[in-house]
Amino acid sequence: MSDFKDLLERYLADKLSPQEAQHFLDNIGNDELPAHLDALLREKNFRGVPDPEREERLFQRIMEKGKTRTIPVKRWWTAAAAAILILCIATWGIQRQQHQQLAAKFINDAQPGKQGAILTLSDGKQVTLDSLYNGTVATQNGATLLLNNGQLAYNKDAATGTIAYNTLTTTRGRQFQLVLPDGTRVWLNAASSIKYPTAFTGNERTVNITGEAYFEVAANAAMPFKVILSNETTIDVLGTHFNINAYADENRIQATLTEGAIKINAASQSVTLSPGQQAIITTGIKVQQANIDQALAWKEGLFNFQDMPFDEAMRQLARWYNIDVVYENGIPDIKFEGELGRDVSLSKILFFLSKVDVHYRIEDGKRLVISK
Repeated sequence: MSDFKDLLERYLADKLSPQEAQHFLDNIGNDELPAHLDALLREKNFRGVPDPEREERLFQRIMEKGKTRTIPVKRWWTAAAAAILILCIATWGIQRQQHQQLAAKFINDAQPGKQGAILTLSDGKQVTLDSLYNGTVATQNGATLLLNNGQLAYNKDAATGTIAYNTLTTTRGRQFQLVLPDGTRVWLNAASSIKYPTAFTGNERTVNITGEAYFEVAANAAMPFKVILSNETTIDVLGTHFNINAYADENRIQATLTEGAIKINAASQSVTLSPGQQAIITTGIKVQQANIDQALAWKEGLFNFQDMPFDEAMRQLARWYNIDVVYENGIPDIKFEGELGRDVSLSKILFFLSKVDVHYRIEDGKRLVISK
């Protein structure tokens, strides 16, 4: 019993080696284990374990809606909840061959993304920010670039002479924060970039972005702020907070406003948003009430999959876990609901797929294969 409890606690902390994980999953087949697991679930000093009846009700809400199956999931307070569910189901239902398959998924698991980015200076030199310590990163035309606790900032008063342009890029599996020379704060999601000057001069502050970014723009009515997207869509800003989702592999651009006002110029149209509104940009501009929690979930360390098509959710996972998604038999007609933390391993996110008879496997932590 003590050996199993030790393995369980180390599993929840992601501290098992592949060999220990195999041993742990093999032992789940022990006939005496259900009683041991019941005891563990009821121990008041077993930290992070929620009421198992409450978690069981989660799966009872899985249902079919017309032709579309929906996976309801909710935000768990810790990754331990997901692990306990896996163990409960394994203990009472999964046979030895299934244990082996689960062990393979665990061993090949993909880990969540983290803070990190690549800074490209005006001379083409690249600086990887993932492993740098706090301090001066570089100096460009009198502007000092400072790294402080995972955030890049500029000395906005020191730049002189010809303005240099820098580009901050996050690869898949990375996100980063930036303070522009005017004090504007920017959060970059995975697989995104922003190009900006080392100092803002003239009548306008202009930046170019790809992917997804959240802005808190420093107010300066005399020098309006403009965001240029790769498809020549532009957003005119004064002082405001907003999110832009403009990934090239999505079929639309989304601009979501939380504070202030922005004017969107696209498809020969101009539309001004009020707080709480979202613009969907395709061949035109459609304005609707925004789901703010969903639009900003990534910035808050969450996945919010409410009413989201399966393939869109998989693209979010691909960017954050740095994996390729392959569909062996087409894209499942499934939508997700609810929230999950972005700080857990991929297998804990995907566990819900098995509840609606969607099968998957993770190959070498880099490739997610979906089969129906």
